[in-house]
Amino acid sequence: MFLRFPSNEQTAMKWTNIIKKIQPSYMPLKSSMICSAHFKTSDYNLNYKKIKLNDNAVPSIFLTTSRKSLMKIFEDLPKNCDSLKYNLSNSDDTKVNETISNTSEYSEASTSLKYNLSNSDDTKVNETISNTSEYSEASTSLKYNLSNSDTSSVLGVADNLLTSSLVTRIKRKTFVGDFNENDLDTPRKRKKYWNTSQRTFNEYKRRIKSLENRNQYLRNKIKNVEQLISHLQKTNKISDECYSMLKDSLPDIQKEIILKQLNMTTQRSVTPELRSFALTLNFYSSSAYNYVRKKFNKCLPHPSTLRKWYTVVDGSPGITKESLVAIELKNDEMKSRGKNLICAMMLDEMCIKEDIHFNGKKNQGFIDFGMGMMEDCDNLPLAREALVIMLVALNSNWKIPIAYFLTNGLLGQEKANIVNLCLEAVHQTGAKVKTLTFDGASSNIMMATKLGANLNISNCQPYFKHPITKENIHIFYDACHMLKLCRNTLGDWKVFFDKNGDAIKWQFFKSLVELQNEKDLHLATKIRNRHINYHKEKMKVKLAAQVFSSSVADAIDYSKNIGLKEFSNSESTTFFCRMINNIFDFLNTRNFLGQTEYKKPIKLDKETFVDEFISTAIEYLKSLQTKVWNKKENKLNHIPIIESKRKTGFLGLIICLTSMSNFFKENIKTKEIDFLLTYKTSQDHLEMFFSLIRTRGGFNNNPTASQFEAAYKRLIVHTELSQIATNSGTNCASQDSTSILHVSSTNKANNICNNDDIFSFAEIENDSELFNKFDNLYNDKYINDVIEYIAGVVTKKVTKVIKCSVCISALMMDIQQNASLINIKSRGALTKPNKNIAEICKIAEFTFRSFQHKIDIQKNIIEFLTIKSISSIQITNYFNCLNEHIKTQDPLNHHTSQIIRLALNFI
Repeated sequence: MFLRFPSNEQTAMKWTNIIKKIQPSYMPLKSSMICSAHFKTSDYNLNYKKIKLNDNAVPSIFLTTSRKSLMKIFEDLPKNCDSLKYNLSNSDDTKVNETISNTSEYSEASTSLKYNLSNSDDTKVNETISNTSEYSEASTSLKYNLSNSDTSSVLGVADNLLTSSLVTRIKRKTFVGDFNENDLDTPRKRKKYWNTSQRTFNEYKRRIKSLENRNQYLRNKIKNVEQLISHLQKTNKISDECYSMLKDSLPDIQKEIILKQLNMTTQRSVTPELRSFALTLNFYSSSAYNYVRKKFNKCLPHPSTLRKWYTVVDGSPGITKESLVAIELKNDEMKSRGKNLICAMMLDEMCIKEDIHFNGKKNQGFIDFGMGMMEDCDNLPLAREALVIMLVALNSNWKIPIAYFLTNGLLGQEKANIVNLCLEAVHQTGAKVKTLTFDGASSNIMMATKLGANLNISNCQPYFKHPITKENIHIFYDACHMLKLCRNTLGDWKVFFDKNGDAIKWQFFKSLVELQNEKDLHLATKIRNRHINYHKEKMKVKLAAQVFSSSVADAIDYSKNIGLKEFSNSESTTFFCRMINNIFDFLNTRNFLGQTEYKKPIKLDKETFVDEFISTAIEYLKSLQTKVWNKKENKLNHIPIIESKRKTGFLGLIICLTSMSNFFKENIKTKEIDFLLTYKTSQDHLEMFFSLIRTRGGFNNNPTASQFEAAYKRLIVHTELSQIATNSGTNCASQDSTSILHVSSTNKANNICNNDDIFSFAEIENDSELFNKFDNLYNDKYINDVIEYIAGVVTKKVTKVIKCSVCISALMMDIQQNASLINIKSRGALTKPNKNIAEICKIAEFTFRSFQHKIDIQKNIIEFLTIKSISSIQITNYFNCLNEHIKTQDPLNHHTSQIIRLALNFI
């Protein structure tokens, strides 16, 4: 029986000191125990049902010969001794019963000691030392009873045992090489040899199989991280979003480092690269993380370790200290390159569910500004919004939320205090905040006023002073919100006027959709019925952007040019549409290599263009008017829209343009920043962050305060680590490693041309009246122009695919010059179609219209329509310039037929 050390520290110290006298290096642990044989009988309290030590009991019985001295005795004895000698010194009153036996297997000694305690005053010890030989059946045991005598007789017995006869050691035959011819003289020995040889053969067979499996494993071994990510996607372990994120966010150097670490058998510490990879993979798919961890010998940290990493970050409301530390590191990195870190700040609210949750420490769900004084209050109002502050680098490539507050609706002054608090906190990191972005809520406008800005059109001053540096911070309304407000104003009012009094009508957009639905062909636009009936989808920015686009303006102009009466007097509407499109593109540049004038980044060499465009756009927006009923004069009066009740959208665009002009003068002209991508001042970064928070709750549009805090903490760790790992060495992640699917044009042509069923006319019916139904369509200019537009795209694709120079030259001949729709929409990149390709596209369009009723029931509809179209084409009437070229080719698979089939497949 073993006893634990007492909980009383003083008694435990006594036990330790006594044991250290016998074993000086002994140090007890929390789980240390001591045998009951070291205590006297008087140390036990027998009044209990269980054996229990007295409170003052201490161990007092120990062998005088320590383990180290016993080992020395073993070393001094002969290797093949049959007995062991023990020196036992006890008091004169001790009675000893000792049995000594020595067990030997292959001349190795083993000892066992057994002590029995009796209730008498004298201690009796029974000790057995046995000696047993595996190949000798004889065993000796000696028992000596000594009473009222000293230990001299024990020593005498031990001396006699040392002189006993030794057992001869016989070598066991384990391997085939241990046998010789003399060992095979009896059937029993031969059977033993057979069993040994079979065992050896099976061992060799197992090793060969193991090596074969290892070679197969090496052949199938994942050699890089991209193969690992692709394997996870093919096995449905991760989603397409996770696949793209992992593939694009890791540079090539980090991928090699991660793969080496995954293949390591031991891992002393987790590197930042592996930490980033683990957090990202577990963030998107825990099952994929467990799968990779299992396959790579558990080199990835356990999921509980990831949870510990998350607990390091305090995700409670208020300013996030970890975010400020990350920003400070980024600032030091920029300082080492001789640059200042320039940032944009933005804020927005997200609705949360009013709910109280006790997390084991405090109640969550009440309003909380991160001051630490509201935890003990239970009479606070419930929070229904989370105000989030985010920082986006203007001259780098990262973004991070720096604070959030649980609120129940804030006034302008309260928001102004929070903004000043965040500006002061960011200033301590060394970063410079140059812009502040928010939407058009009335509390935000009041906040700007409290900060010192003036957003009235009469005396517009869209900036305020930094609370510490006193530098200007420029205010931007979110361009996406302003675009939606402009769309809503025109859609609700139906009409307003420009400075010349010309009407800008919503009806033109509606008529365009009706025309496209009637003709079943679209004029290369994305506007549909949902864009007109937008009231149930007001929050979708793309619907507003696709309405006020250049393609829609071109389509309206084309419809007017072909003489459609419903589009007469539409010039002012198309001008308004293009102006709003250009303003939005100017405030939404995101590509440094943008080609169009309004989508290029704002740089110093564009100063003239920037000044001219901003002044023109502001003047135009100020000139827009609407009619308002004047009750006093009892008539309709024209007033500027920026003075009406629906002014926010147009006023917001004016403020954005004014702030952009001021920012250009103060930061780009002074070379504080080399260029600006205006998308970085957009509120889209916050909207995407809110979407991620909702995703963490299973697309829960209204998470509770506790759910928001958990998601915020998880996202802040994920964002910080991924950004630090991705940007360790460059301002932005390299895009060179992005895998692009390259399909050989030769293979594509062969795949189409080798289709044996392409000329199978078994199912072709007599369609002599196929085009009689559409005689009127041949004369419809709208349909012909749209088909020519499509034919231009098909001509461009066919030209890229084919390799024959003669056929390419044929496609460049007979170009359709009078393509009116292409002439209107082209800005230099559209291709005019070959006349033969245009005729083939018309046949394909009419074939599709003829067999629309079979689309839902016909299998392989593309192949079916292709066969139907080919059956209606007289190949000899097309590409006559290739007649000499195809004479030496296969009559059933010459280049003319291949071009026709390619064109039909590209339509």
